[in-house]
Amino acid sequence: MADWMEEIAAERRRAEQSTHPGRTRTSARRIAGIALRQLQDRQKASSAAGDFVEILRVSMNAPEYPAEVRAAASRLYARLSPDFSSPSKDPLGDAMIIVEFVQQQLRRIG
Repeated sequence: MADWMEEIAAERRRAEQSTHPGRTRTSARRIAGIALRQLQDRQKASSAAGDFVEILRVSMNAPEYPAEVRAAASRLYARLSPDFSSPSKDPLGDAMIIVEFVQQQLRRIG
């Protein structure tokens, strides 16, 4: 479990050090994707293929995930508006909702 959590920690540090909202959003999407891919790999889910944006799309429509996790994935997946604002007002917070969910699931799986 440590390797993927180290990746997440490094990505989170990059996001927290950035003053550019686009970079923060990209890092948040990567964080969520790293976690979700780990869960899919452990569950041997067929949807594990694809990039992080595709994993977010699949996750936002996964009925087995709690509504809060699906909503966070949806906000991170959504395109920017024409004025470049994001539906996610706190992309790192949304990513961490997903990470916490994945950690709970992995503990349950064992």
